[in-house]
Amino acid sequence: MIVYFQLFVLLVILELVKGLSANGTPPVLQKFPWQLDLAHVMWKHIETIRAVGVVALVLVFFSLRTDEMSRAIPGSIVLGLIWAGIYWVFNHYWVGRVKFLPLGTPQFASAAESTIDPSLPVIGICVNGVAKAYPTSMLFYHHQVPDEIGGQPIWATYCGLCRSGRIYDRTVDGQTLDFKLVGAITFNAVFEDVNTGSWWRQETGEAVKGPQAGKALSDIPFEQMSLENWLQKYPDSQVLQYNPDFAKQYMMRDRMMNYEASLPGWHMQDRPALVIGVEAGGAARAYDWDQMKKRRAVSDQLGNTPIVVVSAADETFSAVYDRRLDGQTLDFCWADDSLTDSSTGSRWNHLGTCVEGALEGRQLTTVQSYQQYIRAWIAFHENTTFFNFN
Repeated sequence: MIVYFQLFVLLVILELVKGLSANGTPPVLQKFPWQLDLAHVMWKHIETIRAVGVVALVLVFFSLRTDEMSRAIPGSIVLGLIWAGIYWVFNHYWVGRVKFLPLGTPQFASAAESTIDPSLPVIGICVNGVAKAYPTSMLFYHHQVPDEIGGQPIWATYCGLCRSGRIYDRTVDGQTLDFKLVGAITFNAVFEDVNTGSWWRQETGEAVKGPQAGKALSDIPFEQMSLENWLQKYPDSQVLQYNPDFAKQYMMRDRMMNYEASLPGWHMQDRPALVIGVEAGGAARAYDWDQMKKRRAVSDQLGNTPIVVVSAADETFSAVYDRRLDGQTLDFCWADDSLTDSSTGSRWNHLGTCVEGALEGRQLTTVQSYQQYIRAWIAFHENTTFFNFN
């Protein structure tokens, strides 16, 4: 009878491990690189494990003596209820595809017709003169918005555990992929494409498990700022509108951040440190956002690319620009609430446009940058350096 109950307890534990391995809890599990391997094995083979376990339980149970069977029934009922409870929680409640439902057909509006608060942050994309903005409050809940721009299938994604937004081309080998959320693994959202069953990381766009393992989605350049700033730069942009069916969920961002991201995820701090991350010239560097809010602009050299990092005094805006213009490398400083280059004395706004001086009307080239928690930046950029503000 001891073997019977040991086997029953093992099956209950395996059901619990399967659920926890890809649902963001416990936080300590997120720190181990093998969590991904564990989650993939458990999620792909849990039905086989259940079937084999049940058959083994039945065989062992009927091998017991009659009096042992009678004594085993109460304990079996208790363990069965626990097993059923764990199954229900991690298949019908605490699971990504249920907690964070897909959006459905995205609805857009012009700047004049949009009902989105202009102060809210958005992830914006502009392809061949066509611009679209996706409120991060929507992406935070849905985690993804499959869309198209100019006939190109795209995938706008966001992970609240990383505070990481990305936009990808979702076409791989001529096939347009559709995704469903698996859960959170090592502090990052993982998706499964319904076409091949492969698992993909939100942060990198890489397929890490399944038939597509080793392949990567193509990045599409994007910018992240308040909707007000975005529309100042792209006044003809379309703006993704709230789906009224999820209005309450879109307002849950602060509560979710406090519980799932901030406290468990980063050594119990009130909030993980935010950085502006940049990859350029074959190198990666992070800029502390609290420092950037004080400095507003810093010039730097990343690899062979001279850049200037610009930030608002709050967290409504940040951007990175290439300092080269017409073969000349400009040096910038922040003064009188504007960006000034010492080479010509011209004044630039935060959007990288020269508004006064010899270079008036010229535009700096945007360098892709990311706004996210330091833990996520370090996890996926192990060789990153950090800008010294001293």
